[in-house]
Amino acid sequence: KTQYLFLPTIVTMPTPQPSETGFYCPMVQSNSYMVRAALEIDPAMILKPVIHLSYDPDILAIEIAEQIQSKLHVSRKAVKKAICHALEKQKEFDEELYRVGGKILARHDPDKPMVVVTGRPYNLYDENLNLRLGRNLAKIGVTALPMDFLDVSSVDFSDFPSMYWGLGARILRTAKFIQANANCFGLHLTNFGCGADSFLEHFYRHIMGDSPYLILELDEHSAAAGVMTRLEAFKNVIENAMQKMRDRTFELGSDLKLAN
Repeated sequence: KTQYLFLPTIVTMPTPQPSETGFYCPMVQSNSYMVRAALEIDPAMILKPVIHLSYDPDILAIEIAEQIQSKLHVSRKAVKKAICHALEKQKEFDEELYRVGGKILARHDPDKPMVVVTGRPYNLYDENLNLRLGRNLAKIGVTALPMDFLDVSSVDFSDFPSMYWGLGARILRTAKFIQANANCFGLHLTNFGCGADSFLEHFYRHIMGDSPYLILELDEHSAAAGVMTRLEAFKNVIENAMQKMRDRTFELGSDLKLAN
C-alpha cells in the first residue's frame, strides 16, 4: 500500500543566470492542487511541499525539510544530501543529452536541413500529446533534434531581460541558436490555450525573422493526418530554403572567380 504521494508545487526551475526568475507557468504550479481535487486523495497521504528549484541547495534543503519533517521525520542534513545527489544525477543526465546532441550535429550533412523542436517537456516527449511528432518527422526523412539536446545556457539573452518564464527563456535561447545556424530550422510545439506561449510566440517569430519555421498548435481535436500534411509542407519549404542558400553560395563563388 502506498504510504505517501509526493505532489509538490514546483514554482521555479534552475536558470543559467542568477538574474533570471525561471518561473514555471500557472498550469505547472497548480498541478498538485488539481490532482488532489480531481482524485479526491486523502490529504494525510500527500506530501505537498512548495519547491523553488532555482534556490541554492542549502536554502532548498531548509525549504523542503520544514515542510516534510513532520511526516517523514528526516533531518535537514539528510534532505540536503538527497538534493545534492539528485542535482548531480540531473547534471550527468543533461551532459549526456548535450553529448548526444553534439554528436548528431557533428554527423549531420550540412547541406541538409536540421529541424530543432522546441516546446515544453510534457508535450514534447509524450507521443499521445504530440501525435508521434518525432516518428512522423523521421517517416518523411527529416532529422529532428529536441531542444533539450542543445546546451544553450551561454547564448546571449540580454535583449530579453524581462522573460518571466524559465521554459520560455530556454525556448527563446534555442530559437537564437537556430537562427545562428544556417541549416537549422525551428519547429515550435504548443497547445491550444497555453497562456505563456501566447506571449512567447511573438518573440519566437521576432527571432526567426525571415527564416522558415513552423508553429504547431495541437489540441484534443488535432488529428495525425492534418499534422502530417503540415510537416510535409514544412519539409518542402525548408528544403527549398536550403537550395536557395546553395544557389546563392554558388553565384557568389562564380562572381569571385570572374573578378579574379
